[in-house]
Amino acid sequence: MSGIFEKYIPKFEYELISLNEYGIDDLTRFGDTLSLIMILDKIKAPDGIKILSKLPADYIERLALNIPERLKKLIADVVTVLLTKINVQKEEIEGIVGKIEERGIQEMFAIENYDVQETRRVAKNEGRIEGKIEGKIEGEIEAAVKIIASLKITVSEAMRVLELPKKEQKKIVKELEKRNIPYVVGQ
Repeated sequence: MSGIFEKYIPKFEYELISLNEYGIDDLTRFGDTLSLIMILDKIKAPDGIKILSKLPADYIERLALNIPERLKKLIADVVTVLLTKINVQKEEIEGIVGKIEERGIQEMFAIENYDVQETRRVAKNEGRIEGKIEGKIEGEIEAAVKIIASLKITVSEAMRVLELPKKEQKKIVKELEKRNIPYVVGQ
């Protein structure tokens, strides 16, 4: 009965494609979803995102025209995997993917200047600066508490000697109360 069902049996062949054989220029000539996914697969490190900035404008336009709505989700999933692979934080990935799903493929290339390592370095430096400032303030408060306890001067006088800002007075008073050290605020 194979003759009866023969017209319903799919006939196809698999063609194995070695991604390494194709360069970015070769892939951009195709201008389809598969070529974009193959380009994204070439991005192996955070600095690889710069590949996106080198894509020709006409390629991006063809993608925007040729990619149907139903494939935007697929592309968003691929970008999610890519960004996860190069250690982009989850919140940032969600933001980028949200833009792709909302506005389309052209928005995806807004990530071209995104530098994961630079973002991390800036955040790390900001954390260090905040830590240093908080540590300095804590040290100044500790110094004020010791001066007040040993010299029996007012909180205002200690703040004046240490050149502390007025906003730190509440912290000093709180610390004095916590340690049961008698104090006078002063003027």
